[in-house]
Amino acid sequence: MSASFTSDPTPTRLTLAFTGRLDSANCAGLHDAVLEQVNAVAPQQALRFDLAGSDFIASAFLRLCILAARAVGAERFEIAHPAPLVREVFAMAGLDRHLTIIETAAQ
Repeated sequence: MSASFTSDPTPTRLTLAFTGRLDSANCAGLHDAVLEQVNAVAPQQALRFDLAGSDFIASAFLRLCILAARAVGAERFEIAHPAPLVREVFAMAGLDRHLTIIETAAQ
């Protein structure tokens, strides 16, 4: 299964909503397009990676998250709606202590 993302910009936040398996091969295919979006984030915008449409991530996706957080600043970057197993991957990597992870759509 391939992966993709959509971009939803607002004046205060750019949301990239991912779907599909975010494994190494799929992340390699998305890498440049994701970083292009990340580099376009305006100074007044936050950046959100919405994972509601994905139930698998690999270390290649963790790398994209780290690159995004460095590019915009960790305080302006967040992960939203991770599936329980995806949330575990962030915890096992220790990134849950450094990145904001939002569990529900209401936040």
